[in-house]
Amino acid sequence: MNIELIGKGIDVSEDLKSYVEHKLSTFEQHLREVGEGEVEVVVTLNVEKHRQRHRVDIDVYLKTPGGGALHAWEESNDIYMSLEFALDDIEKQLNRLKERRLERRKEIAREKTKSHNEEVSSSPLELVVEEKFPILKPISVEEALMVLQDEGRFFLPFRNAETGEISVIYRKKSGKYGLVSS
Repeated sequence: MNIELIGKGIDVSEDLKSYVEHKLSTFEQHLREVGEGEVEVVVTLNVEKHRQRHRVDIDVYLKTPGGGALHAWEESNDIYMSLEFALDDIEKQLNRLKERRLERRKEIAREKTKSHNEEVSSSPLELVVEEKFPILKPISVEEALMVLQDEGRFFLPFRNAETGEISVIYRKKSGKYGLVSS
């Protein structure tokens, strides 16, 4: 985790720097649970002396695929109080992010198991649709060819009048026709 402290109108003391680093170190566990690798945190401390207000802006940049940014700010009379409230907001955002990502992982797992169950449950016999034999009376190959062309089929099983066997006439990709006899 890279931490950058920026002071506007205030010198960032070592005590303040160590306090911020200590507080941000508690987020490392949250970031691991979210699944983030490289993280950059920018803490901007801004003091308006004429109003005696301390504003703290915290930006957390998640630098991984599906990353993003978290932002929180707080303003009060005490810089440590502003830091605490802003860090609480960041912690809430991290928890929401963790919940969303866990829910997304669960949803993906459910979809995978559902599709796997559908593949397993569908037997090859369920894919077979039974159709009646289209032509019961024996016909010649020429008549079968005319029926094939008239009905716009790709293949036609029929009983060959010349041989008495079941034959299949089919249309090839080249536009010609083929005949399979048993």
